[in-house]
Amino acid sequence: MGRRFFAGLAAFLLMAGLVALGVYLWSQPRTLKLAVGPLGSDDARLAAALVQGLSREKKPVRLRLVLTEGSAESARKIDAGKVDLAIVRPDIALPAKADTALITRRSFPFFIGSKDLGTDRISGLRGKRVGVVRAPSGNLDLLKLVLSQYEVKPEEVTIVPLGPEDVSAAISEGHIDVLFAVNALNARVVTEASSRLHRAFGADPTIIPIREADALATRNHAIESGEIVRGALGGDPPIPAENLPSISITSRLMAAQSLDDARVGELVSAILSLRVTLATDLPAIQGLETPETDKDAPLAVHSGAAAFIDGEQETFFERYGDWFYLGVMALSLVGSGAAGLFGVESATRRKRAMADLSRLVVLLGAMRTATDEPALAAMEREADAILAGVLANYARGDIDSGGIGAYRFAMDQLGRAAAERRIALLEAAAE
Repeated sequence: MGRRFFAGLAAFLLMAGLVALGVYLWSQPRTLKLAVGPLGSDDARLAAALVQGLSREKKPVRLRLVLTEGSAESARKIDAGKVDLAIVRPDIALPAKADTALITRRSFPFFIGSKDLGTDRISGLRGKRVGVVRAPSGNLDLLKLVLSQYEVKPEEVTIVPLGPEDVSAAISEGHIDVLFAVNALNARVVTEASSRLHRAFGADPTIIPIREADALATRNHAIESGEIVRGALGGDPPIPAENLPSISITSRLMAAQSLDDARVGELVSAILSLRVTLATDLPAIQGLETPETDKDAPLAVHSGAAAFIDGEQETFFERYGDWFYLGVMALSLVGSGAAGLFGVESATRRKRAMADLSRLVVLLGAMRTATDEPALAAMEREADAILAGVLANYARGDIDSGGIGAYRFAMDQLGRAAAERRIALLEAAAE
């Protein structure tokens, strides 16, 4: 009984230890690799702030940056399985093995020039010099895509690639007639744009809307239709003076399709919770958006992010309840099997320990017919040896109290038989 109890206790402690180890390992923060680039870009600055924020707030998911040359390389890395996450601009590169977790930034392309531009239609840009910031390189391709919608061939305009630091000089020195800008319209951009536009283009610049935004979005799912609201670029009078149709370009945090849904949901929740704490140091974080989870959304959303956004994220026990149930059943079967094995082993040990009882019965008969004192003494020594073994088996738990009772009765009978036979031998010797 004692051995079975301690064996059961050891098995229980082992199972409890395994469960505790599993819970500990699960509760440890997991670090995911995030591809982003290039260094110094808005995406890289946002990613660096997220790394620090998640670590400072001790969130269950952490990030480690893998710097790349831009969206194209980031997409290749996540498709190759080298990273878990990537921030990309879908119109530049869209990974095949990753889905959207969050929209990190929304930018609005538009054409802007002086009031003397002479046209308010994109088709009127033929023969004009169009400046465009060359980084990222996708801006040039986006410009050509927009021009193609209006059947304006690239060779019909003069495209002037610019660095970010060259824009003001190109406008003020008359190197370009119109600027193709791709900007996120956040507070910092509006403040800077308002002063720059008035200095560069005068008090009343011309903004050319992209009126066929819906058509462009239909042709290319990486592009969405949008609207530049009145006064989005600041100023008084406001720029623009009325709501203008346009297209919108998103930068997205993409999660590998193989990444666990629960981890993606935790990551989305953790990042959104940082919008308040990081807003002062990083105003651009206010541009975070949750993607549309409709089935007809142009770009697929990761199932883990969709579950969190739609409020359908499963709890720990909902996700693993079936496994717990199966685990309990398995442990029950293992316990029953172990108990059966212990029972068989215990019965085998008891049978082996009780085997000496038959030897005592044989000795009992032999004592009653012993022919001399030396033979009787030898039988008593054998009985004593058997008794020592019985006591050892009892100490190990191989014999219960009922077995000891049987041995005690047999030893009493042996003692009585030995005494009676010794008296009979003495009487025979005296005669």
